Amino acid sequence: MKKIAKGFTLIELMIVVAIIGILAAIAIPNFIKYQMRSKASEVRLMLKGLFTAEESLRQSIRNVSVNNAVDNAYVPGQYWDLQDLALPLANVAAFGSQKIPWTPAELAIARALDWQVEGATYGRYEVSIVGAPGVPAGNNAGVAFFAGAITNIDGDAANAEYAFNHRTPNTAVANTFNAATQPALIGTAFPGAIAEGATCQDVRTGANVFTEPCNLRGPDIF
Repeated sequence: MKKIAKGFTLIELMIVVAIIGILAAIAIPNFIKYQMRSKASEVRLMLKGLFTAEESLRQSIRNVSVNNAVDNAYVPGQYWDLQDLALPLANVAAFGSQKIPWTPAELAIARALDWQVEGATYGRYEVSIVGAPGVPAGNNAGVAFFAGAITNIDGDAANAEYAFNHRTPNTAVANTFNAATQPALIGTAFPGAIAEGATCQDVRTGANVFTEPCNLRGPDIF
């Protein structure tokens, strides 16, 4: 007796397609957000690397040389402001959801600090030593520093901002600290306040948190 092959009915196929569509509608946005969070993690890692490089420079008591040219505005034994530049600078027009290429001159500044930059970043970075002059003073040197970064990974009109303030005891005045002023790159006053509750303050004590990167504004849509 010949058997009749059976297939899926139209209703069964429509149910399968609907299920796949629902799963895709849930999975794809979450995957995109996961990608954005992964990209945004660069900023904290870069700022932590910057802190380590700055601290190493201060303790090494050496000169800073960019492409074999000594920065005479830097004073050994202090922190360096990356020549008061917001890096990367040359390709700022590409700032957004794609990585920004660093020029050879900008990478040379990072190498002078022993700061590891691979060649392109999602964020722009700046260091300020304003308000924390050393003795002797140098235009590109200070005894404390404020580091900040901005990103726009989701490509909208608002940037996300990250920063940390590394303070140093002020030996000239008892019980006080030198605190560098935030660079112009960072638009929100430190320590910042965000509606979502993320701040540069300890949520338990309300005290300012220093040397640990935190959000000043953001993080975008994710």
